[in-house]
Amino acid sequence: MAAVITGLHAALQTYLESKVVGVEWAGTDDQHVFVITANSAVWRSKDGGSTFEDVTEHFKSSIKGEEKVSISQILSHKTSPNLMLFMNNGEYMWTSNDYGETLNPHKNPGGFRGLGTTLKPHPTRPDWVLAHAKRPGCKLLDEVEMRCAADLLVSQNAFTDHTWTNLTANAAGKIAGFVDWGWGVSACNKTCCMGLGMVDETVFATMYEHAGDWDTAWDPDVHFVRSDDWFKTIKKKVPCGNQFELLGRQVYLAVSNKCPQDMAGKPRKFDPTGPPGITLHTSDDAGMNFKAACLPVALRQQGYELLETHDNAGAIVIVDYMVKMPMGNLQASSAYSAGPHHALFSQSLSSIYKQDVLSGSTDFLRVDGIPGVFIANQLSTMMDGGGGMGGMGGMGMKRTVVTRITFNGGGSWQAIKAPSTFNYQKCNRCGGATNCSLHLHGSSSWFFGSIQFPSAYSNPSAPGLLVGSGNVAGEGSGLDDNDGLCTWLSFDGGFSWSDIAEGTWIYEYADWGGLVVMSKHELSGPATEVRFSYDYGRCWRTVPLQTALYVENIRIEPDGQRPKVLLHGKACRKTSDPKCSYEASDTRSGIQGIVYALDIGQVMGDKMPLCKESDYEQWTVPADDHTPRCLLGEQRMFTRRKQDAVCLQGGDYKRPPPTNKTCGCTAADVECDYGYVMSGGTCMALPQEKLTSCPSIDEGHYHVSSTGKRLVHGDNCTGLDSLIADTDGKGQMRPGAKPGVQPHGGSSSSSGGSSGGGGRRSSAHGVFVFFVLLLVLGGVFGVWYQFLASAVAKAQVEDLAVSAKAFGVSFVGLVVDKASECFGRGRAGGFGGFSGRPGGGGGGMPSYQPLDEELNFFQPLPAAGEAEAGLMPQSAFSPSGRPPSGSGDGVFTIR
Repeated sequence: MAAVITGLHAALQTYLESKVVGVEWAGTDDQHVFVITANSAVWRSKDGGSTFEDVTEHFKSSIKGEEKVSISQILSHKTSPNLMLFMNNGEYMWTSNDYGETLNPHKNPGGFRGLGTTLKPHPTRPDWVLAHAKRPGCKLLDEVEMRCAADLLVSQNAFTDHTWTNLTANAAGKIAGFVDWGWGVSACNKTCCMGLGMVDETVFATMYEHAGDWDTAWDPDVHFVRSDDWFKTIKKKVPCGNQFELLGRQVYLAVSNKCPQDMAGKPRKFDPTGPPGITLHTSDDAGMNFKAACLPVALRQQGYELLETHDNAGAIVIVDYMVKMPMGNLQASSAYSAGPHHALFSQSLSSIYKQDVLSGSTDFLRVDGIPGVFIANQLSTMMDGGGGMGGMGGMGMKRTVVTRITFNGGGSWQAIKAPSTFNYQKCNRCGGATNCSLHLHGSSSWFFGSIQFPSAYSNPSAPGLLVGSGNVAGEGSGLDDNDGLCTWLSFDGGFSWSDIAEGTWIYEYADWGGLVVMSKHELSGPATEVRFSYDYGRCWRTVPLQTALYVENIRIEPDGQRPKVLLHGKACRKTSDPKCSYEASDTRSGIQGIVYALDIGQVMGDKMPLCKESDYEQWTVPADDHTPRCLLGEQRMFTRRKQDAVCLQGGDYKRPPPTNKTCGCTAADVECDYGYVMSGGTCMALPQEKLTSCPSIDEGHYHVSSTGKRLVHGDNCTGLDSLIADTDGKGQMRPGAKPGVQPHGGSSSSSGGSSGGGGRRSSAHGVFVFFVLLLVLGGVFGVWYQFLASAVAKAQVEDLAVSAKAFGVSFVGLVVDKASECFGRGRAGGFGGFSGRPGGGGGGMPSYQPLDEELNFFQPLPAAGEAEAGLMPQSAFSPSGRPPSGSGDGVFTIR
């Protein structure tokens, strides 16, 4: 149901000279808005986006036209937001003490250009800013032979006197250039920082000591350092640490696999002929001590994504890998959760989908505001009679993408059940099937796809609300870019969903989640209206737009607290819709940008007063039987505005924290520990020779339970001893219990390993390799695997997927993996209908040999809040216009 709202000022329109590529709000009242366009113009609003003026000439005149104005980054002082800093791509930056009304130009220190400079404000000292800048004279082609040298600078009065200190010079010859960098206190709060011995001046960095040292990828001449005095002295140095990231209290460090020494400075063996790569190390004491992260990874990884958990105290590592196929390479990922210990990871989900090889994001979403809930897209391979993928004895395989959800921190996964009734018949592709599921587009499609589908979206300002684009499908089918594509909404944390529009729409939450706003996305053609709902999608109000446009995004101020949004896109031609602004004969090469401001508070007037206490209710995520669900060991009751309450919560509203009731421990509160994998509902031990040496276990700091289980990270259930009798579920032995056999590994991650692939094997193993090859070539392998193979034989087959490369038959790994996925539905257990194999989709038992686990990509990441401070290309934003859900709060891509 939709009611049409008209009026002179329903949605205020502004034409721009080109489309929007970045939006930044400033001030506690969110009235000052800056827009950067594709043509590098700067537009400013002083009324929350209702009207804009082009202030590009204001910047130009302040420097007398010495260089082109192309703003790349905007910072606003945290405690005095009228103080602003504008970074240009050239040799200038500007400060302002009145929201950009007056501008004070400054030449960049040392002649650095803004194009190669990144600013990072201090988390707690708003006047302090770090700047990482490539030295003057560095050209793009210089990177071909040698990495351009970069300096690190600090200003303790960046918004006022604007003086800078070069920290390379401060090091007095100990540092030749900086690679990665960040404020140390980003990893802790004030109390925690004091306990770790950190001060406001603490800086983490990776650097090299001699000019020209940094000349290869994952260079052993690049080292991790910590300084507490602007690098006059170095407090800690970790050899060969190339790049790092901070999540919660942990420092994650990528260390070159060519390092001639270990963490203790002792000589280390490594393969000098192998490709450059890294190993992941973690520290929980502010970078003073590191341990190798224990990851049971089967295939060569192509990168990491680090996703911070809801409590900001742990991480999920999403490991990319490449599967070689006859028709080309296939990119996929596996997710590994750290559980209670920051360095011991076990597999949560395999074969996670990415749109393409260049995707900077994986389809793995943390549902913000609801602890323990994640949504992911997974590659699934089904049998197809068409003989696809080269055929297997007349049986082909088709690849589909299916969506899975977890309500226990990744301990188990399940399909999202399709709604039983539909608002739009075109959205119903279930055909009466009882096993119909909902599949949603993920972030890799939004960021990097050739066609950018709006992805599933959550926001901490609106706990429980989720909107996404996708389709429902029966068993054997998954995400479809065409048939049945609709927009879907959930307001109970992802448990139940409803279709709210045909086709792809772009969406945003306002008024602390009390309002949902959406408009037709450009994939569905020009938009002529914007819709909003104040009852969680049950009914919609329609606001006509004066001029049609291709909508690219809907934006709101960073907190999502106000009832006002900005909708922006580009002009269209009347051949697409009569309300478009361009005539069919228009020959202009440039396309104008259009911004609409919609203030729902003004549109509704006195029909939506401020909410009263009686307008709120308590709710919780329901379980499958519709009783309150336990999330990470607690029933969590959240506060939200009632669906029938017609009121605004307002900018001063503060949502009460959830009230929690502890639950008794069940199977949902535990997951398989390091060295174990879920199979048939049981945690099965991996062969010891498949694991590397894990320092935390070898040194007795962590004990793996004989059950193979551990507590899910952040879980607070009671009575765990009924499930895990010998440990506390966090790696410590219970009184009187004796440690069982610990996963000790058959190789050392610090040795560098051999140049071969799976180590020594028996002759019988080689015979088995050949036997399976014959089965594959004969086209009967799939039938044998599903109906005849024993559990032991299946485990051997899965093991073969990793070890086969030692015999020169790496393609077997792909075939076995695809067969395992194909027939996994016939196996007990697993994650919601697909087999729970370890490894990244490359077969069952992971081979964690150094040459495999060291091949990764790692790149500098934004610190908390940095993404909001900079003006990024539009495709780098989530459907909300802000960074991906959780970004700046724990989502980091490392490649």
